[in-house]
Amino acid sequence: MLASTVPRRSVALRALLAAALLAAAGGAAGQSCSFVGAAPGGLLFSPELDPSVASTRTASTELRLLCLFVSPSWSFSGSNGSAPLRMRHATRAEFIPYTVAQAYLGGLFVQRWRITATVLGADYQNASVGAYSDVLIATILP
Repeated sequence: MLASTVPRRSVALRALLAAALLAAAGGAAGQSCSFVGAAPGGLLFSPELDPSVASTRTASTELRLLCLFVSPSWSFSGSNGSAPLRMRHATRAEFIPYTVAQAYLGGLFVQRWRITATVLGADYQNASVGAYSDVLIATILP
C-alpha cells in the first residue's frame, strides 16, 4: 500500500508502498518460482515527500525468489490503476502517479531482487495535504 500524510502547515507527503506478491507455476516441467520468506511490509519514502521542494524520490525493498531452471518475468498492477500506477488521496479523488521497477541482485537458485518505486517531483509538487495510498501487486511468471 502506498500511503502519504501531509501535515497542514509543512505540506509534506509520506508515502508507503506495501506489496502483495503472487507467484505462478511454469508450463514446462521443472520450471517454477516461489517467494522465499515473508513478503515485504511496504516501502516508505523517508523523509516524507515535500511538495515545496519536489524532487524525484525513490523507495525500495528486497525480496528473494526460489526459481528452478528459469528467469522470472514480472508484471505490476495497482488497486488505483495500472496505467499509470498511482496513489490515491485518503479522502479526495486525487492521485499521485508512480513507477515500479525490479532489479536482479544475484543468486543462482535463491535469487535476490530489489523492487523500487519512483515518484517524480513534478507529479506531487501541487499535491493536496493528506494521506495517499495504493496496494501494489507484483506477479512473477517463470
